[in-house]
Amino acid sequence: MKVAFFSFGACEGCRYRIVNEFAKIATLLEKHGIEIVREPLLGVKTEKNYDVAIIEGAVTSLDVERVKEIRRKAKFLIALGSCAFLGGIATLGYKYGVQADEYLKKGYSLGVPLHQIVKVDGYVRGCPASVDELVNVLEEIAVTGSISKYERRFEYEKQTDLVLDDGFLRLDTGKCIVCGRCIELCSKIYANVLTQAFRGYRVIVTTPAQISFLEAGCIRCGLCAAYCPVAAITYRNDVEAALKTAKNGGRVVIERQAVEALAEALGIKPGQVIPLLKTLGFSKVEIVNPLSLIDFEKTGIVPYSSAEKRLVEQVFPEASKYLLEYPKLSLDKDTVLVTVCVARKEDHSPVLTVHELVGLARDMLITFKDLPEEQLESKNNDCNVKIAKGPEEVKAAIRDFLSNPRGIVVLQICPGGCAKGSGLHFPILNDY
Repeated sequence: MKVAFFSFGACEGCRYRIVNEFAKIATLLEKHGIEIVREPLLGVKTEKNYDVAIIEGAVTSLDVERVKEIRRKAKFLIALGSCAFLGGIATLGYKYGVQADEYLKKGYSLGVPLHQIVKVDGYVRGCPASVDELVNVLEEIAVTGSISKYERRFEYEKQTDLVLDDGFLRLDTGKCIVCGRCIELCSKIYANVLTQAFRGYRVIVTTPAQISFLEAGCIRCGLCAAYCPVAAITYRNDVEAALKTAKNGGRVVIERQAVEALAEALGIKPGQVIPLLKTLGFSKVEIVNPLSLIDFEKTGIVPYSSAEKRLVEQVFPEASKYLLEYPKLSLDKDTVLVTVCVARKEDHSPVLTVHELVGLARDMLITFKDLPEEQLESKNNDCNVKIAKGPEEVKAAIRDFLSNPRGIVVLQICPGGCAKGSGLHFPILNDY
């Protein structure tokens, strides 16, 4: 068996560790008749045919064709170390907009894990990589002629028992770790849509009798997806549709709360949010405050979105007769809405949550510190607006209004109100 080592976007620390612990490799070579046909650190630089290619480092733009050529020649391809497996510093640099000018001038861009360019047969993790693990992988190939993925931590691998998908929410039980977070949150807001089913290792999170979300009483708040640590529950993703709208010269409307949240998540100033959105391709940016759409001359209960409207109708039906229209923006198909509220996806398409926009902005390789800053209008004065924020306040506000129906009360069901809305970037959601 012939083995070749290659290095791309990395410090070569993984390969130096192999050289430093070469006694372990030498024993393997002798035992199974393995030949190293390429390793420049050992003075072996020939380009002979090889069975196993071991690649260290992230893949940059200038490496892509070379990596593909190596893949075509090798029977097995192994990603060596964290840079090849996860992308390492190169990937982080481009993801967060930190770029070295001297490399850009030479034509380098990207910086991605190996598996995003070619098929990877096996991984040797670590920074630097574990020589013992590499020995195990090579020995397995030499003995069995195959290679394990080394992706499982346990002998038991959970299979997908159920997928619930209604186009708005998607629950994949195969990804679920049954932490119970979604169940507790759903109970916390009085919806009680999610529960556990079956026993033992087959326990899953699902709706009662596996009925659809809406049949089970889902109010579309999106909190289950926001707080799921493994993306077993997700909401409709509008990123591709939003990018298409931007490419066609569409505009974007962004809620003022979303401006503040986006700035906090990306570590920029609120005044840099408008230039950021224009950098993504949008022709015009408009900032709105949904509270400005409410007629405060009336008397009644104003749900902030369709989620609060459903909540009142299903959980507090006695208050339904006092419901007023929730603030709903009238937008055309060439407009993207950016919001902190997942429920807004029911009203319009495409809608980007702050969470989606944070990921999109980072993937677009934008250098945030270079964005100009525009002057924003001062926030609308909301001091005279009575807003019930979170499940407990919402419940108390509805009871108080029923006992004395007067004025306007605005309901925001997310814990902490829409300032902690379900569409926010996860690190901001620290109430749970």
